[in-house]
Amino acid sequence: MKFGSSGVRGLASELVGKPSGLYTEAFAWRLASSGLQSSGAVFVGRDLRDSSPAIADRCMAALAASGFQPIDCGVIPTPALALYAQKQGAAALMVTGSHIPADRNGIKFYRPNGEIDKADEAA
Repeated sequence: MKFGSSGVRGLASELVGKPSGLYTEAFAWRLASSGLQSSGAVFVGRDLRDSSPAIADRCMAALAASGFQPIDCGVIPTPALALYAQKQGAAALMVTGSHIPADRNGIKFYRPNGEIDKADEAA
């Protein structure tokens, strides 16, 4: 798996399960520790890849365990999820492989004020 370009990407088989939960817990910790958002709704969307529902479910469980309220937005275009969350003043994450091969997938993370940046990636 590789972290960058606003999220993490890799083989879907390596992202399903515990890894997706750990990345989401780290994102939740960053939201809370930076003062961006300490609780409340986090919108979660996904694409149509076979692995996306399982990854999204694990992410939502990790958000709930971290004190957030995951809102399942189902299958939704990435820009629509990002814009909606920003208008609501809430964080979001999108499970999507975008343009990469079908055996891969990824998670894109959004702060309440937009995409994560290099400082977030380093943290």
